[in-house]
Amino acid sequence: MGAVFRRYDVVLAPTTAGPPLRIGDLAGLSGLRTDRTMIAHCPYAWPWNVLGWPGVNVPAGFTPSGLPVGAQLLGPESSEPLLVRLAAQLEADRRWFERWPPER
Repeated sequence: MGAVFRRYDVVLAPTTAGPPLRIGDLAGLSGLRTDRTMIAHCPYAWPWNVLGWPGVNVPAGFTPSGLPVGAQLLGPESSEPLLVRLAAQLEADRRWFERWPPER
């Protein structure tokens, strides 16, 4: 993975492989089943966690049904300052604090 950062400063990737799980979807699952569900749902996040490299999740919009989705900015070791600055710039530019999912 480190070779990517010889050419790029940051990787932009989806946070999850699909819309957010509904509240209670993991309730009652065994530990192993919970782990497998989370890995399947978040295939782009767990490798970074294993590496111990920094990433920051940022809003990326809403599903057609109004659930929020995110994107993650991923960097190499010790790139936290860069990722936080970039996330802050995106927040200021995209004005996420003004966007809310539709009420049901």
